[in-house]
Amino acid sequence: MFRGSILPSLVVLSALAMPAAAQTGADHASQIAAIENGLRPTYGVAGEEGEVWTLEERIRHYDVPGVSIAVAIDGELVWARAYGVLDKNGDTPVDTETMFQAASLSKPVAALAALALVQDGLLALDDPANRFLTRWQIPDNALTAQQPVTIRHLLSHRGGTTIHGFRGYPMGSELPSLPQILDGQPPANTDPVIVNQLPGDSYRYSGGGYTILQLAIEDASGRSFADVVEGRIFHPAGMARSHFDYPVSDANAAVGHAGAESTSMAGAELAYPELAAAGMWTTPSDLVRLGSLVARARNSEFYFLDQGLARQLVPEDAGEPGLGFGLNDDGDGVAFVHSGHNPGYSARWINYADGRASVAVLTNSDSGGDLIREILSAVGHVYGWRQDGHEVRETVSLDAPDMQAIAGDYGWSAADAEPFMAISITDGQLWIEGALGDRTRFHAQDENRFFVTSGLNFAVERDASGDVEAIIVQDEIRLVPLS
Repeated sequence: MFRGSILPSLVVLSALAMPAAAQTGADHASQIAAIENGLRPTYGVAGEEGEVWTLEERIRHYDVPGVSIAVAIDGELVWARAYGVLDKNGDTPVDTETMFQAASLSKPVAALAALALVQDGLLALDDPANRFLTRWQIPDNALTAQQPVTIRHLLSHRGGTTIHGFRGYPMGSELPSLPQILDGQPPANTDPVIVNQLPGDSYRYSGGGYTILQLAIEDASGRSFADVVEGRIFHPAGMARSHFDYPVSDANAAVGHAGAESTSMAGAELAYPELAAAGMWTTPSDLVRLGSLVARARNSEFYFLDQGLARQLVPEDAGEPGLGFGLNDDGDGVAFVHSGHNPGYSARWINYADGRASVAVLTNSDSGGDLIREILSAVGHVYGWRQDGHEVRETVSLDAPDMQAIAGDYGWSAADAEPFMAISITDGQLWIEGALGDRTRFHAQDENRFFVTSGLNFAVERDASGDVEAIIVQDEIRLVPLS
């Protein structure tokens, strides 16, 4: 289950000796070289010396078959590079046109599509979402009687809706309709989406809420979600290598690699009818084009979204709720960002609100998240950007009872046969290992906030008695103690 020292196959190693494909970048050759030779952990620990690696070393270390990177500066794509292979069991290289599953990066794209319909008058941000739903309705209860769920609530993960993420369905299997997914009826493989928290009260990440949004987009427009996104977002933005099609017929699509051994998913691919939450295929170059256009829209250059809506999507203050993206300000300006994780794929997309930069990194491996964080730490270091850049953090020491309360095995559900991650105590220190990464120190900022130097952040959810109920990874993955 847990990854130790794993060496990629010879065919992957040979493909990693040089970029599989390159696009532009002649004026950024020195920066590209510095990045390729300057990977570093996202976080350092105060008082401890950090490490620096080459990109080739870390691709081998994490056993990531393929990775693709694109960088835009001041609204223009300045370079893109791709490394590795589509499938570790073959030798076809990835290139800058290779599509990857973008997982939850689908959500901000869905948000843009919803705002386009708001601009058209087909949706309204602050009206009850049920007004726009014809095939299914958000179930009424005491909470929705106090405050109906609105489109704005769904976009900002403040609808109080359940279902954090989705599992996917084997290709070729019967796929549930959106109403079946929302009702939790077969062949859906998730529970019903309900409201169990007061809408508008607080943030809670919800793929279920974005599935309601997908249905609202379809019902309000009278078109499929994929068609709306193609017509209102992908085509105007020039995103020719992006779509929501399943199964994927394009030969230049990366095969996912799952688990600690980065096992090829060829023949075992997953489909996501929850398109708005998890179903997009795309390239880093397409993503940075779109991120740059969003920044232009909020800075008054109209394209497919007017400035008023763009500034609600990405507000001036990172403390305000955005509509689809996460918002950060690490001291050098507001950034709008999102990460994505589907089985076999990991992704990250960062953009500065002032348009100075957009960067996207896509991989075809569960273990790609750690590599992405190191790549972005190097990118930030080379270009002087603080978003996702290297950061030195102070830590605290926990007493034995606090450590014992955290230690244990965690999975997607309490009944999982094997843990997704395990936290243990060795020599008075917490350690973590599993599908999220190699065995490493689990550093405490306080009793409920933890991190690993590779860049993952963990938040502890506790019940009324103070016992650990769940651990949330990167505000996206919810893992519970195993029975």
